[in-house]
Amino acid sequence: MSEADTQSNCNSKYITHDLGWKLTAVKWGLSLAMCLVVGCYGAILAAFPVESFQNIKETIFQKMVDTPFGSKGGGLLVLFASPLLVLTLLAIINLEVSSRMVTFNREKAKGRASLQKHPLFIGGWMGIVSAAEFLWILLFLVMFTWIMGNYLIRDSRHFDVTSLKPVETVWSKKLKRTASHLGFFGLICLNFLFLPVSRGSVLLRALDIPFEHAVKYHIWLGYFMMTCFTLHGHFYIIAWYSEDSLSKIFNWAPHKVANFAGVIALLAGITMWVTSISWVRKRYFETFFWVHHLYIVFVFFMAFHVGGVLFNVAFCGIFLFVFDRFLRFCQSRGNVGVLTTKLLACGIFELTLIKPPGIKLHALNYIYLNIPEISKLEWHPFSVSSSPYDGDNWLKVLIKPSYGGWTHRLQGLVSDVVKRGRCPSNISAAVEGPYGHESDFFLQYETLVLVAGGIGISPFVAVLRDLLQRYQRQQSNLPSNVHLIWAVQKSEELQLLDLIPASAICPDYRLKFNLQIHAFVTRESSPISLECKPEAPASHLVDQFKKSRILASVSNAEAFNKPMSMVAGTGSNLWITSCFLASLLGYIVVYFSIYYFVVQPFEQESAGDGKPREGLPRWVKGLFNVISLILGVAIFGGFVASLWNYLGRLHQGLSEIGDENSRLLSISNTEDTVYANESADCLVHPSNTHFGQRPNLREIFDGCAKSQQPGANIGVLVCGPESLQISVAETCRAFNNIDYDLHKVAFSYHSLSFDL
Repeated sequence: MSEADTQSNCNSKYITHDLGWKLTAVKWGLSLAMCLVVGCYGAILAAFPVESFQNIKETIFQKMVDTPFGSKGGGLLVLFASPLLVLTLLAIINLEVSSRMVTFNREKAKGRASLQKHPLFIGGWMGIVSAAEFLWILLFLVMFTWIMGNYLIRDSRHFDVTSLKPVETVWSKKLKRTASHLGFFGLICLNFLFLPVSRGSVLLRALDIPFEHAVKYHIWLGYFMMTCFTLHGHFYIIAWYSEDSLSKIFNWAPHKVANFAGVIALLAGITMWVTSISWVRKRYFETFFWVHHLYIVFVFFMAFHVGGVLFNVAFCGIFLFVFDRFLRFCQSRGNVGVLTTKLLACGIFELTLIKPPGIKLHALNYIYLNIPEISKLEWHPFSVSSSPYDGDNWLKVLIKPSYGGWTHRLQGLVSDVVKRGRCPSNISAAVEGPYGHESDFFLQYETLVLVAGGIGISPFVAVLRDLLQRYQRQQSNLPSNVHLIWAVQKSEELQLLDLIPASAICPDYRLKFNLQIHAFVTRESSPISLECKPEAPASHLVDQFKKSRILASVSNAEAFNKPMSMVAGTGSNLWITSCFLASLLGYIVVYFSIYYFVVQPFEQESAGDGKPREGLPRWVKGLFNVISLILGVAIFGGFVASLWNYLGRLHQGLSEIGDENSRLLSISNTEDTVYANESADCLVHPSNTHFGQRPNLREIFDGCAKSQQPGANIGVLVCGPESLQISVAETCRAFNNIDYDLHKVAFSYHSLSFDL
């Protein structure tokens, strides 16, 4: 290397290091700004019912009096929507900065497990609750107590007996006031309810909370919100019954609260609530799934009930959900090509799907897959089993068929593909995603313990392939010890690990990191399909067939013309920002247009007696608010999304990459050959496989702890059934609490399972 080249490399490293510090400073500044916004929002919630805050609130309301939103409606938008909208913009910028930072040189985790990674409560209807989540629950309950307490104290101080109507009593009036406050807090919960189920939410991505984890927050918030709304409705019914005015339930007054609309919304909410109870949801999932679409009825009739003004309390959460749902709709409309289809001897099959290079992928991501030929409405999540380093143009998923289910019907289609020897053009797939962790967080640990049950090995196939690829690229600061604990029912399933041709990816991987496999076959007492000598008699041909790892593999060159859509909630941050701002602008334009061309002329029109009309009914204004939200996203956001899709495909130039297509097909065929012929490098063999028993997690964890230096922090990742998650969480909790003083080694718990 010449002196000039050496100097150039030094300058490049200096520039990269200098840029890294600048990006780190910007990221810290953005994180601080986001914390300040969250703090301001919390302060608004806490101060809203306090009497001393009423003057500030009235000042804000007065400043919005001349806007189409009105004084109270505009003020509620400023107080409850603007902080979350600002937070969303900061989150997008934070994600863009993070994407430009080098993440694999981070400092290794040491010391005790963080609060978020320490299981505190295990089991029960809430599932596994970390210490950090428990603190947030306590803070939420304190906020609820504070708000309700302040409202009740204020009501008791200013209660006027002379304002009672003839049919009202003191206690019925107080009961209705309490019901009103419970309804208001329910609207606050509604503002947050849809955020955890926005799969591509930039807020969740900025916090690195994947959708499969956030779902439980949606469940908790939903239960609490419906408790508030149910008490709200029942308190009013009790009060009306005592006043002999029970017929008010059916009132739909044009310029007052539409009671019957609230009843319909409450019934829809209670129906969703009942079917979402754990044992109902797991036994009758399809019933739960279809009933949950009543959320559309719930939102519309809630808007009718509270009117256009109070609806603004929950506006931002609903707007962000509609925006995310629209991007998902755009992405899922296209047909995605299946590059290769592989049938494994154990019945599991692998699909390779085409994706554009612009969609970022991480080792622990997953996608939602739909096969219109089976059902146009059923979507199923599958972990990505390939590493981003395997290729920029595709991703792979492993699918295990369940008899009588959607995956079993998909297996039938795959079998037809294999019989024909090619992928027929009439089979198409629709894809949403990828979703999941925004960072490769597992790289922060020196030692990893991966615990899988059955097909739960899929994300760990991606993790191991990713580590091998990174070691081959000589990246630094990677995990040096990896323990894989895998429990299966039959030994033929162990062939899934042969999808990792370790020596082909990184020939000297044994010298670079310590990989230990602990395989457990629970329903077999002997290694049926692991050992089969070439001279075995004909009676053992079945065993030889089981050892044949790939039954068939077919490729489809036409798949390159059908990549995943680039319009995704996890796609380009610049385009997401453009769509977000366009949708927000669209809402304002549509709302203002309705106001100036419909609402204002109607209110200014005079009746025959010369007196102005009372204006549009409250429920109609609520309807206009929802319509403005939907049309703003669909029309204005849709225009930007269409432009995004068009320019993305134009830039990609699919029609001009014939050589690249041939190269990818060649790689795919090469992988099949390596996979089928590589027998000396199998990660699973009889010496590390245990038959007829389940893993003793405590014993394995204890062995890991003994091999570590005091102060070490081991990353524990689990993917499998609920019983396995509970066992792993209990083991981590035991070593972090009772047994921590023995080894001074912490175990940080991470669940990768998707339990809905």
